[in-house]
This record gives sequence, C-alpha cells and structure tokens, in this order.
Amino acid sequence: MRGVIETNQLRLRSYLEDDLSDLVRLVGNWEVARWVTSVPHPYSEARGREWIASVREEHAAGQPRRFAIALRDTDCLIGGVGLHGNPGEPALGYWLGQPYWGNQYAREAVAAVINYGFQTLGISTICASTDPGNAASQRVLLHCGLEHVGEIQLSTPTRQGAVRGPLFRVSRAD
Repeated sequence: MRGVIETNQLRLRSYLEDDLSDLVRLVGNWEVARWVTSVPHPYSEARGREWIASVREEHAAGQPRRFAIALRDTDCLIGGVGLHGNPGEPALGYWLGQPYWGNQYAREAVAAVINYGFQTLGISTICASTDPGNAASQRVLLHCGLEHVGEIQLSTPTRQGAVRGPLFRVSRAD
C-alpha cells in the first residue's frame, strides 16, 4: 500500500476516519499532551477531524511526511510521527499514547521515519528538539542515532514554561 511503512511491530500509515476516537483519547491525555506543545489541550474531536483530513490529503498527494503509528497486527492507532518544517532539514516529531509507553514502539517508529526521510524523500539531515524535561524522548532520539548538538530557542514555550530546549541532529551517511 502506498504511503505505508511497516516495521516488525508497527504500521506507519495515513490516519483513518475510524482513528478519531483513539486519536482524541490518546493525544488528549495530559500525560502525553504536556510534552507536545504543538497539540492543544484539551484536544477536541473537531481538531482531530481537521488533523486526520490534513494528513489524508498529504498522503493522497504522494510522498507523505506525517503518519499515524498503528500496531501492525491489529492496525490499532497508538501514536503519530512525522517530519515537518524546513524541507532541507525537517524537524522530527512524534507522540505515543500512554498505554503504549515502554514497549520500544517510539524507537521503532522514529527509526523508520528517519530511514524513510533519508531513503525515500532524499533528505540529508533531520533535526529534533524536546522539552528539556522529557528525558524519555531524548533517550529515544539518541538511541535512533541523533546527536545532541546544543540548544535552540523554542518557537513556543513548553507547557512547563521552558523557552530553550535541547537540539538533536542526524545526517544521512553517504
């Protein structure tokens, strides 16, 4: 299927209309939303419908950059991952529903999107930043080959009020 990335445990795909209730429940959970400043909290069904429609439109146009993370065996939505911003050095972003933490799913999804960015989209460098207090996310990025290269001014303050955050970067090995 076009626009689908499969890994050992996961299927990265477009969002489906049937994902709406899981999307709202999972990303609307404060334990998830507190780390993802770009996601409004509380998260509404209207916002979820807009998000699903925009990702589906991107997938229909070819070479998508944003994906739903689903379990490969059930196709159940568990999170989201993607590349956004500067096409020359896009920023990697992801979230994972709290019931799915601790299963290595984030590492698997992040690694798959990095590989997709390099191999399919022809990107040479990918960056990421996190809330400075999100040690778990920083470990995921480091495990997936990104290096901590400094700090950046965040475009919006984190929910904890930080205005600067750690910057990570990985470049394609040629």
